[in-house]
Amino acid sequence: MVAALLIVIGVWLPSGAREPVGTTMMLGVTHAQYSLDPGLVSANQRAEGERILGAAPMLQNQHIMGWGALNPEPAPGTYDWSTLDARMELISRTGGVPVITLCCAPDWMKGGEPGTTDWDRLTDAPRPEHYGDFAALAAEVARRYPQVRYFQVWNELKGFWDTENNTWDAEGFTDFYNQVYDAVKRVRPDAEIGGPYVVFTTDDSGRVDPRVLRLFRYWNEHKHGADFAAVDASTSAGTGLYADVTRWVHEETGLAVWWSEFYPKPVVETDQARAAATLDAVARAAEAGASAMLLWQPQASADLPYAALWSDPFAGPVRPTSLTEAWTWLAGRLRTGSVRIERDVPANILRFIGPDRTLTVNLSAASSPALAPFAISFG
Repeated sequence: MVAALLIVIGVWLPSGAREPVGTTMMLGVTHAQYSLDPGLVSANQRAEGERILGAAPMLQNQHIMGWGALNPEPAPGTYDWSTLDARMELISRTGGVPVITLCCAPDWMKGGEPGTTDWDRLTDAPRPEHYGDFAALAAEVARRYPQVRYFQVWNELKGFWDTENNTWDAEGFTDFYNQVYDAVKRVRPDAEIGGPYVVFTTDDSGRVDPRVLRLFRYWNEHKHGADFAAVDASTSAGTGLYADVTRWVHEETGLAVWWSEFYPKPVVETDQARAAATLDAVARAAEAGASAMLLWQPQASADLPYAALWSDPFAGPVRPTSLTEAWTWLAGRLRTGSVRIERDVPANILRFIGPDRTLTVNLSAASSPALAPFAISFG
């Protein structure tokens, strides 16, 4: 539930306050470790998952190393594109709009031996003397996949924590980002590049960690350029966080705001409640004018208790989830700006009103006159 007052970015904001509804937003997914991979799912499971994935054009994001992709440059100048190619083919086959996240770095860029890959060190950042090498790899990726328009630089500042000073290494990350940005733009001036892909962590009251704000402001002031601002957050303090951060980031940067990851905590741990919380977060971000929102991991798994688009194939047949129909319906309509968002605040009812039908969501654990707890209904 949304608290009566949210403390975000150090400012008290009435939870009922609303800016004009922004209903043009791209929805999408980020492929993770398992995503309909050959050899791990049956032909029938793969076909059903691809049917769901292709039900509406949406953003589909893939990292260049990790999360389903092997080391793309295990030794300097030696490339292995096999798994990244396979994921890009999946995206193409299902009609997705491809996105690439430029993370993570081969081992030799972070102190390892060329030709080796230690997956326990996946989230280590490259050493400063190898920032240029990673930037060159990013440029090779951009050249190899000319169909990709959108690129995110790095992921959640992994490896850029300054332990000595107990804060984020804003200077180091921004130097790294700038080298990657410059290298990609040299070979692909048409590419749209975003960062810093930072997690807006909050305390129990909902106040954002000031170290995050310092990093973000430093990056914004010293970046060589950006086409969108990439952000991330999980919250149990109410989905209003997604609206508040969207507004703040846009005011700070003037850039389009992308939610690279978002994790709203449902009131209860059920598939239906997770779907309702996800749709509420989408509405909050859209109301505030966010440009994109990526659902982490479209394939459900036991170790990630958040909404997905299809069930875990390791547990049985692939089936749609409580979120599937609503997400794919919204993906096409939010992208074209043909959805209006309305709220019945006293009843805790959310409505997405489209040209063909209305999607109604009960955000409450209590029944309404027409809807069961957390019900998602089309009318």
